[in-house]
Amino acid sequence: MLPFCDRRITVARKDVAPVWTRSWPIAKEPTTLGEHLKKKRFMAGLRQAQIARKLGVSGRTLSLWECDRIYPTWAFQPRLIAYLGYDPFTETGLPNSKGNELLGVAYFSKNVPVSIGQKIRRFRFKSRKTRIQLAAEWGISPKSLWSWEAGIREPSSLLKKRIGGVLLT
Repeated sequence: MLPFCDRRITVARKDVAPVWTRSWPIAKEPTTLGEHLKKKRFMAGLRQAQIARKLGVSGRTLSLWECDRIYPTWAFQPRLIAYLGYDPFTETGLPNSKGNELLGVAYFSKNVPVSIGQKIRRFRFKSRKTRIQLAAEWGISPKSLWSWEAGIREPSSLLKKRIGGVLLT
């Protein structure tokens, strides 16, 4: 080889995932919103910054969504539905979320909620109301509603009768 011939040819391989996607584990059967977002992004071979720009959020917000540390607010749900190609928010039971006033991570299980608080939370999500709106509608304080949803307290028997229809859905 001659000393003045330094040529390098680089060809992208379509059959191999980028190196950065091979080092992070992704779930084969995603169960949380974060796992669904991460799997979709890795399958497309895109970085968080690219998807964050596409969704109109910061990279930090997308990272927190993917790690299931916070749950996206309702304002972002149409964009996420368009990005994922389906509506993951129809059957969410959010047991213990952090951030955005919810107490947990978004799980996509079809299991029926067990406690009264989980049933009330599911009703609130399906009706797309905030805790303050639902508390005002029921004539209770938002803190009481929060304590029911968190499983700290339960509604009195009188209130259980008043909201009985919610608990049956």
